Amino acid sequence: MNIPIEIQHIPTAWRGHESFAIWLVQRLQAKITVDLGVDSGFSTFSFATPHIGTVYGIDHFQGDGHAGYRNTYDFVMGTKDILKKKYGLDNIQFIQGDFTEVSKTWTQPIDILHIDGFHSYDSTKVDFLNWLPHLQENGVLLMHDVTSFPSVKQVYDESNLYRCYFSHSAGLGILSRNKAIIEEIASLYHLTFESA
Repeated sequence: MNIPIEIQHIPTAWRGHESFAIWLVQRLQAKITVDLGVDSGFSTFSFATPHIGTVYGIDHFQGDGHAGYRNTYDFVMGTKDILKKKYGLDNIQFIQGDFTEVSKTWTQPIDILHIDGFHSYDSTKVDFLNWLPHLQENGVLLMHDVTSFPSVKQVYDESNLYRCYFSHSAGLGILSRNKAIIEEIASLYHLTFESA
């Protein structure tokens, strides 16, 4: 599947995961994907590229101490409009807000959950604990920066989920309650399967 040129030019540490994101959305036929931490939108737009289900990008759009402080909201909304006009990509909803506050009112079961917010141990753990209950039994949880932030890797390691991870592009943890899907991913991508 071709990635729109507008997405390819977005600066991001997530670039190496776009083909996996597209594969995963297609493999799970994900009805609901939630991207916690939009920044400039690369991961959100990657999840939406297959035109399957609805992708929710949640962020306060002000940056942080790790990503840098800047307002990305106008850029992200402008890119969304271009992608809708040029490619018919209309399955993205952006929610401007705090992850914890949004989690309190969230009601939809999630097929793919991507955590990529502030990378301290406490923030990552809170995001994990607040949002994991919304993940479908067979859903997949992704955690970016497992190789570049020991704090994120610690939350990954402490989870009681089946898991494996990519080490490239700052690392991407892949976790699920469903043993079979993690075994499939680990085998397909030559990753080390880790038991719950």
